[in-house]
Amino acid sequence: MLRRFIDPSDLLLFSEDLDRCQKVFDIVRAELGVERGSAQEEMIAAHIIHSYKRGVRDEQQLLILARTAAIN
Repeated sequence: MLRRFIDPSDLLLFSEDLDRCQKVFDIVRAELGVERGSAQEEMIAAHIIHSYKRGVRDEQQLLILARTAAIN
């Protein structure tokens, strides 16, 4: 019942959540040759966290979404 009042952006990420997001981030950054500290790197990281908080937990799906966001 309370779920509809909770904004996904308010959800906390625990260490296992961050580990999964970091793994996806590292893969996408390496695949695309994204430079550290670049705007593209920041955008990819934000997109992964946003997707994760919206309920995408599967690493393969996160990879697909992050790659798509990085290319567009």
